[in-house]
Amino acid sequence: MINSLALVVSAVLLALSASTSLAAQTPTTRISITAALGRLKVQPEYGSGYSRSKFGNDWTDVDGDGLDTRAEVLIDESTVRVTISGGIVRTGKWVSLYDNLTWTIGTDVDIDHVVALKEAWESGAYRWSASRRLAFANDLGVSWALRAVTDNVNSSKGDRDPASWLPPYRASTCTYLVGWVAVKLRWGLSVDAAEKAAIVDAWSSRGCAARSNPPRVDVSPAP
Repeated sequence: MINSLALVVSAVLLALSASTSLAAQTPTTRISITAALGRLKVQPEYGSGYSRSKFGNDWTDVDGDGLDTRAEVLIDESTVRVTISGGIVRTGKWVSLYDNLTWTIGTDVDIDHVVALKEAWESGAYRWSASRRLAFANDLGVSWALRAVTDNVNSSKGDRDPASWLPPYRASTCTYLVGWVAVKLRWGLSVDAAEKAAIVDAWSSRGCAARSNPPRVDVSPAP
């Protein structure tokens, strides 16, 4: 049992390392959100069997440098040099996308799965292997799958999709929506009808469609 688990984790770490390095080398196609939504399968969510442990019990250390996924995201998103001790990011400067608040203490910031793990499970991840689910939970291959955000806003978002939750900071809506759709596209996840309709509605009602140069969705398939 222990040997089997070790093999799964080793495979995931290898895949994630490859994903991280390839992210910097592989050009990303960008398409409109309308085109991106058109590529997503629309179907009801799979409503049973989810548990957090299906995606691993904690963050992994992808490249073996002593810093786990949480630390890597905090380092990447800080606008100043971070301080680290014991493999934990202690201080830095983070602007939370969802509420536009700035934080300098690492413990005030959560790392949000833009598409929550439960949402991923219900949208197709229930069919995946354990190693692929672990890779999804620790996706450092792109910059928009995981975000450093205010902890209580992350708690408020929970595992909800755009049909029931949008960022309180309205100016971040367009970035949030293209990130959401990009993650779904990257991992081949489906959307349900209410979710898709909510994305289309918010794209219009929150001014994304009216922009002279609306944000576009990155197309970057997961390994």
